[in-house]
Amino acid sequence: MHPCDDTYCGPFPESEPEVKAVANFLRKHRKHIKAYLSFHAYAQMLLYPYSYKYATIPNFSCVVSIHAVQESAAYKAVNALRSVYGVRYRYGPASNVSSGSSMDWAYKNGIPYTFAFELRDTGHFGFLLPEVLIKPTCIETMLAVKNITIHLLKKCP
Repeated sequence: MHPCDDTYCGPFPESEPEVKAVANFLRKHRKHIKAYLSFHAYAQMLLYPYSYKYATIPNFSCVVSIHAVQESAAYKAVNALRSVYGVRYRYGPASNVSSGSSMDWAYKNGIPYTFAFELRDTGHFGFLLPEVLIKPTCIETMLAVKNITIHLLKKCP
């Protein structure tokens, strides 16, 4: 990859100070963090692990299946998101569309519930979402985040 590419990942893992700071924070506090959400542009999807392989994630210590909880949380979140402006998001394992992400890293480091939002749109505007769509995207996404949080608190305290 070339450093000017939109999806350039850096010369090596955690090469950028912002990424290093987040990684260090998550490592230090992972026993107290139950969920990790990342936000990206664009594709209108809500994804969960794995993204680097086709497999269902194993459980940690929660009594219920982590995969089942993530699946149902994602389903409820995309329905809540659609209820605001009618924007449809797909949901499912990231392995269908990605080849590795920070949510896999967070999961592998002990954070049981990890999700990645691929926000508006589906490719027409790409990484340059018009200003008029930013606030609606934030409003609908925050409703989805709230739904994920409530679902996780009810299913696996």
